Amino acid sequence: MRPARAQMGVALLVVVVMTLLCALLVLAGAHLVRLSEMLAGHDGEAARGFEAAEALLQDAELDVLGLGPQGQPCQTDPARSGCRHPATTATLPRTLADFSVLAQQLAPRDPPCVDGLCLNLGGVVTAESGHGFWSDQRTLGRFVTAGGGVPFGRYSGAVQAVGAGNPLLQVGPGRGAWYWIEVLPFNVGGAATGTEQAVWSPPPADPFIFRITAVVQGRRAGGTTVLQSLLVRQVLGSP
Repeated sequence: MRPARAQMGVALLVVVVMTLLCALLVLAGAHLVRLSEMLAGHDGEAARGFEAAEALLQDAELDVLGLGPQGQPCQTDPARSGCRHPATTATLPRTLADFSVLAQQLAPRDPPCVDGLCLNLGGVVTAESGHGFWSDQRTLGRFVTAGGGVPFGRYSGAVQAVGAGNPLLQVGPGRGAWYWIEVLPFNVGGAATGTEQAVWSPPPADPFIFRITAVVQGRRAGGTTVLQSLLVRQVLGSP
């Protein structure tokens, strides 16, 4: 058994080591909590961005169909086309002749868009490709200003409930939410008669497919959500 004199100072060393270990455990726990909060914040922001993009796609579909938020015709005035006024706003074509007029109006523009209506922007401008006008801040800015990016509710008349809406649908410093509609003429004669493809093809009286692109910028740097959909103005089962 060691003399008591030989054990002096060992207790202090043990206490210091235990204190350091406890401090390390506390720091590790705080780091894990902070990391969990950051992940939860990113997940919440991503969910809000996705919800906002979905709302924009639905709003754009109402724009294409000329409907209000409750499914009613959004304008009853015969001088207006849907919620777009032909005298002041580019309108969606109903015939190939209408499309020819729109194409002449858009072709000289860069980008070839106005009031959110665009000519075919090409196959690479897809959400799956990851390479589109939304991936560069300067190019996105041109599409918003020169291309007339459409914010939520501009042409459908839809409004968010006060205090219950998605904040990302509101344009703010360094962020915003817009949609664009590409008008794609379709060769109806190219669809095989009676097949599934024919069912989903545009009717001869309205030979267009509309590709809708919704872009939502989150409040975090680089937090951009892009969704796309294809729309045909055709009632399922109609000829």
